[in-house]
Amino acid sequence: MLAPGGVIFGRHLARAMDLSTIGSVIDIGGGRGTILVGLREQRPQIAATLMELPTVAAVAPDILSEYGADDVVVEEGDITVAPSIGRHDLAILKAVVQVLPPDQARSSILNAARCLTLGGEIAIAGPGVVDDDRLGPPEGVFLNLTFLNLYRHGESYTEGQYRAWMTEAGFRDISRSRLTDGSTLFRARLTG
Repeated sequence: MLAPGGVIFGRHLARAMDLSTIGSVIDIGGGRGTILVGLREQRPQIAATLMELPTVAAVAPDILSEYGADDVVVEEGDITVAPSIGRHDLAILKAVVQVLPPDQARSSILNAARCLTLGGEIAIAGPGVVDDDRLGPPEGVFLNLTFLNLYRHGESYTEGQYRAWMTEAGFRDISRSRLTDGSTLFRARLTG
């Protein structure tokens, strides 16, 4: 049921980014991979990889096939443990970091950096980012309470935490914006 939402998010992301220099993209923890479908509607020649846990990766090819995306490579893996076996120009983590405990959230960003070519870009998206004082914005505070109750160690991390983890991983030019669907988007480039 989440597959159509992934396509829509991929379209939003494609409108927010310049994909003209992207030759390869990896969607890390991307569920069924349909974000890649929406993203590639604008630039179908982009090589696409979905990295997911084995149980999800097992069903992803059938769903991708329904969308005519049989060429998406599905790679089993856990970003909190190790990076992808390949290198890509763009790494997407949507609604991944927020459901992890802080040490695994940090590891996921460090390993995502290891999935990128030099100069590659990361796009971390999702709801629930809170200001550094944790008092706003209201939707972030609400989702923080939700994450704390739904996920064993999940929480809404602060902008400062995201920036610190991204800086440690070698990212520069870190920006925070909002997509047209209301999701927060952190973007940065890997400088080595």
